[in-house]
Amino acid sequence: MAAADTIRGPVSARPEEAQDIANLRTALEAADNGGTLRYFLADSAGRRLELPASVFRVLVDVVRAMARGQSVAVLHYDEELTTQQAADLLQVSRPYLVRLLEEGKIPYHMVGTHRRIYLRDVLAYKELRDRRRREALRELRRASEALGLYDEPDVGGG
Repeated sequence: MAAADTIRGPVSARPEEAQDIANLRTALEAADNGGTLRYFLADSAGRRLELPASVFRVLVDVVRAMARGQSVAVLHYDEELTTQQAADLLQVSRPYLVRLLEEGKIPYHMVGTHRRIYLRDVLAYKELRDRRRREALRELRRASEALGLYDEPDVGGG
């Protein structure tokens, strides 16, 4: 399936849906926190389909995000992204992303004259980048502590 077929932009809750989403979040989190509830979809004819656990987990994550006022989009892991979509996901400029591609840091393939990147490869790069950032911050903190430059915050206020 082409990216244009599935990436329609984020979905945001309308203000009038806020209370319904909050109620849904409460119910879903009760089941997600070890509850024994089962969830079903029902159509207008009254037929019920039980939600599989994997679908339920995605639904819980979507509802939590929307309850926080965030917009959501669901993509499949093998989705092909344009360079702009990948740059947006990584929160970098498109020219910077192209440089990452050309340096071989993120795999890509050509579709005609256009670069395409699999979502899985963008997410793998993001995870690696974020892991390296966290480790660099830990190292910086350790060095600051060793030099006596880092103090724990005074939580007691005294």
